[in-house]
Amino acid sequence: MAKTAYRRDRAFVEDMAVCTVHMNNGDEVGLSHKRRAMVRALNRTATPRQRQCLYLYYGRGMNQADIGKTLGIDISTVSRTIQRGEDHVTSALELTKE
Repeated sequence: MAKTAYRRDRAFVEDMAVCTVHMNNGDEVGLSHKRRAMVRALNRTATPRQRQCLYLYYGRGMNQADIGKTLGIDISTVSRTIQRGEDHVTSALELTKE
């Protein structure tokens, strides 16, 4: 498996890695306010496919090509799905700042 090169800053990647695992576990125990907001955004607004792709990408560290092969979808679909899932999280974080 090739090393994943993330297009987001390191802090976002670390937050998403933790949050996608917590999203899959169904808990928010021990998370900061920011990370709780991220998990809630993932669970409430992201589609099941977006959550799946984000978990594989951030939580498992798979690259987009490997995700596409695993899920049987085109790499461009994986990229768009991840971007749209990230948009849900980014929107939720902007709302928590207000």
